[in-house]
Amino acid sequence: MIISFSIAFTIFFATMSSLPDYVYEEHEKFYLQELPDEKIFIFGSSHTFAINPTIVSDILSIEGHNHTVFHLGQGSFDAEERLRTVDLVISQKPEIVIYGIAYQTFYSHGRSTIEKPIDSFIELPRARDFLTVFSLPLNSGLIDNPKFATINTINHFLQTWDGKYDEVLQRPYPNTPFFLKDDNAKIPAEQKDLEVGGKLASFRGNEIYPMEKNRTYAALKELIHELHSNEIEVIIFTVPHHKNWLEQLPIQQKQIFDDMLENLEQEFDFEVFRLHDKYDDELDIWVDHDHLISHDKKTDFYSQEIAKMLLTEMKEQ
Repeated sequence: MIISFSIAFTIFFATMSSLPDYVYEEHEKFYLQELPDEKIFIFGSSHTFAINPTIVSDILSIEGHNHTVFHLGQGSFDAEERLRTVDLVISQKPEIVIYGIAYQTFYSHGRSTIEKPIDSFIELPRARDFLTVFSLPLNSGLIDNPKFATINTINHFLQTWDGKYDEVLQRPYPNTPFFLKDDNAKIPAEQKDLEVGGKLASFRGNEIYPMEKNRTYAALKELIHELHSNEIEVIIFTVPHHKNWLEQLPIQQKQIFDDMLENLEQEFDFEVFRLHDKYDDELDIWVDHDHLISHDKKTDFYSQEIAKMLLTEMKEQ
């Protein structure tokens, strides 16, 4: 059985690693366009889905800032993936990059790490940790984020098979080239599921390694340094999290996250805007513990918060 599994895994890995890097190609296609001179990029994972760039642009316009706001968020697209495309980002010279981070941003399970902490949760060794010593000729995202690379590669083939690859895909908002429209994101969770002990509010043991051992955190800092060195301002904010979920977090995990935020503020001399513990749990605005419903006036405040952060930065320039 072990031999059969090894052969199957080797064939799968060899096939996936030799395929084109569709994620990078998708981003390259966007960034090589001719975009407006005055622009702002919003970065983040699916936790930023409810941010409407049109609302943000309208608020900035009222205050006399005629910037085009692009929401470049993408599900599971973390700092390591951003770093792979940083040259493309820099080539467009956005005035500001505003980046939403979550606890999940720094989860260490499912990716290779700089070093596993001695007091880390028990976890069986993974074949992919061994494979990180190899460099891939084409699909370099496969090792850093195998889940994301595999899902996107499979989606590409499914779209091609169905004849949908050349179709214009539906997007949730204008100037949002990577997120796909998702009607499920408009539906709030049942309140009972968000209560303590509910299926959407329970802490499930996902772990954030300390910042000196956390690969994603290291990538985020490198990304900020790269942007700053090219005179691109960076704003970091934490995305909203349900308080019932936050209350169940181990103290150690809260401390690691807080230490990361404080370290960012000290190293880069800016304020990290904290939204992760700001909002009322009783409002029917939650899809789950760290995703707000989209396309609803009840969550327009999220886009308004982003606009306020940008205005604060612009006043300081």
